[in-house]
Amino acid sequence: MIFNGREVLFPSVSKISFYKIYESLEQQCKDSDPNVAAFAKNLLKEVEPYPMLREGFSDFSLLEKYKEPIAKLSRVLFPEALLTNEIKALTPPFNFESFYNSTRFKSIHDQSIDGFSFAPKGFTEDLLYVFGCSAILGSYYHFPVESGVPMVVEIPYKDSSITHTYRIAFNADMIEMFPTEKAIEITHEDYIELIDNFTDIDLWKKKFPPNSWIMRGIGIANLMDVTIDQALSQITSDLLVKSNDTFEKVQNSLKVIFNNKDLIAGFTMYENDTFQTSEKDGMPSLMLGNNETLKCHESMCDASYKLIVEKKHPMAISNIEKYVEQSECQFSKVLQAQGIQSYLIAPLINNDEFLGFLELGSKNKYDLTPASLKKLEEVLPIISMASSRFRIEFSNTIEAVIQQECTTIHPAVKWRFVKEAKTYLEAQEKGEHPRFDDIVFKKVYPLYGQLDLKGSSDKRNEAVQADLMTQMSAVKKVLVQAYKQKRMPIYEELIHRTDLHRKEIKKGLLAGSENKILGFVKAEINPLFAHLKKSGPIFAKLVEDYNSLLDPVLNLVYDLRKNFDESVGLTNQTLATFLDEKQIEAQEMFPHYFERYKTDGVEFNIYIGQSISQNETYDPVFTRNLRLWQLIVMCEMENKFNSLQKSLATPLEVASLILAYSAPLSIHFRMDEKRFDVEGAYNARYEIVKKRVDKAHIKGTNERITEPGKIAIIYSNEQDAREYREYINFLQAKGYLKNLAIEDYELEDLQGITGLRALRVELSYFEPTQKNGDITMDQIMEAIEKS
Repeated sequence: MIFNGREVLFPSVSKISFYKIYESLEQQCKDSDPNVAAFAKNLLKEVEPYPMLREGFSDFSLLEKYKEPIAKLSRVLFPEALLTNEIKALTPPFNFESFYNSTRFKSIHDQSIDGFSFAPKGFTEDLLYVFGCSAILGSYYHFPVESGVPMVVEIPYKDSSITHTYRIAFNADMIEMFPTEKAIEITHEDYIELIDNFTDIDLWKKKFPPNSWIMRGIGIANLMDVTIDQALSQITSDLLVKSNDTFEKVQNSLKVIFNNKDLIAGFTMYENDTFQTSEKDGMPSLMLGNNETLKCHESMCDASYKLIVEKKHPMAISNIEKYVEQSECQFSKVLQAQGIQSYLIAPLINNDEFLGFLELGSKNKYDLTPASLKKLEEVLPIISMASSRFRIEFSNTIEAVIQQECTTIHPAVKWRFVKEAKTYLEAQEKGEHPRFDDIVFKKVYPLYGQLDLKGSSDKRNEAVQADLMTQMSAVKKVLVQAYKQKRMPIYEELIHRTDLHRKEIKKGLLAGSENKILGFVKAEINPLFAHLKKSGPIFAKLVEDYNSLLDPVLNLVYDLRKNFDESVGLTNQTLATFLDEKQIEAQEMFPHYFERYKTDGVEFNIYIGQSISQNETYDPVFTRNLRLWQLIVMCEMENKFNSLQKSLATPLEVASLILAYSAPLSIHFRMDEKRFDVEGAYNARYEIVKKRVDKAHIKGTNERITEPGKIAIIYSNEQDAREYREYINFLQAKGYLKNLAIEDYELEDLQGITGLRALRVELSYFEPTQKNGDITMDQIMEAIEKS
């Protein structure tokens, strides 16, 4: 095997053979269309004197000797109409050098510097060897191996400093693989061993000795120009990882997108009718030149001002010289003084937030025109989001300086942080080097509750599956019609791969399945459909119908997923808002620490005790009061969700849980993590129970303790159970809970946790008008005194 100009080891010997084309021609000889049959018979007769073209040969020097019959056979795979359009070539099996090319491929080859090889970017000799073994595993043994290597090649052109990027699709359908006497039979156990040791090249060579297999046939390589896609991806990558040369990298990618090696970029801020330079070094403003600021109205003509400042529309000036003649203003003269002859300016807006202007300039007239704005549309959202993120990060940095030692804290415990901060500053004024110590609240009583969306992961996966299946079915519909119109092998191959993806979706999504399928659509289907759309009204209608199914922003089918996401978002927002409002009332009973999280549902922590209160005296009655309040609020949140449920696009269910924990514990604010955490190994048991108990089963069954329509109260202390039974009786009398027997279960042992039990009681659902008013604080206190 020749790789990068030299001989390397490979698991097989390659033989060039056109046997598949022979078989296809023999089949065409029986075609009912006399023209098709005559063509096939004539071609078979012409190549009859060259049996080795069918049998196969390993001496690649024969390619030149039999150039003419090889060209005739190869031309079968190259439709005349696509010779100048498709970037396509034939190669020996798993070889990166072509022997027959389309016209467009040859043109690219001739423009490149010193020609080019198909060898994908990042390929090594070892990777090539594994690549060949993987092909044998997949084709001969039907053991799939995903290499994970992006098949792209970068080609520098002679007349440009810009490197073009092409994605390679290798079609091995016309290659057969079979073992020689030196081959080792591969078992499923061997396959598993190879997959588990994917990077062990010695193991691969042991299972597949060099030249122990034969690959006979021809490879078909299709190249797709993804230069702009790659540049857009590079911009995104560069903006995610900020560095001192981020702006320079983005500018280089813009040069690729606009195919202009002399392109220059700029960024200008706007505030109070004034153009300003950015705070960032390396981000010049083209319109300002050497000026720090310019007054917008004074520096621009009325038409330009209205367009870009008032209306926030992009503007293109194809000929700066002509623009200066028509409108003598400071703005155009500054551009001209820098030698800029064509210019684009576009506002950066993200979620209605105006961030400034992106500028592009060129030394040549008409390099940038109104038509160039279309390309800019692809770039603006990416740069706008990054600019917004940079602005937020800058603001956060300022905030971090202001709050150097702390973070936003709950009002109930703020007094303790203020006290520590005063001590810190007093010590600093004395010339000492103080340390802002961790803040600890001892002997506090915890309360925990959650309303969890049951089966949300399954529903999310079902929605993803359904949307992906809809999209793949729509893709197949277009491909089938395209194949009927033009029986091109590439259409049939894409239909085959689409069917494989549909089968994978039906079986159930695995990790990475969604990204793999959407990657296939982006890399293979979208460029093809863009081409088909220009191929006539029939194809245009097919593609338009397909595009009508896609979300205009995400460019994928987003129907059931959207319904699910919106339903979860509305549920979380409604419940969280309701809980926040109720929490304000609860703080009036006795100050306590409160935090809540929105996950797939809502969960919240409460800590109450004397150490948290600065002025009021704590009594255990306040903890009991808060427990009853928590149970009432959980009932009300369940009813809130029950009313909301009817309006959700995706049906959802919730299950509620309360953790009763009577032992006091200590929490402390970790300065390094800027959050509260329980202190001590014993107290950590509480956190473990919180994280695991909602998945617990009733002992001896497969039934989860959490169930829609019921509230589960987890306890380990019988005294807690008696207390909650009193609260349940009270709420049954008030109509919040059904007047049914209270279920009491022993729970299965959790990892490291034993002895848990649970009370479970059924909820009463009612419309707001059906309930005899909310329970007042006086009623809660009365119930506490009786319990």
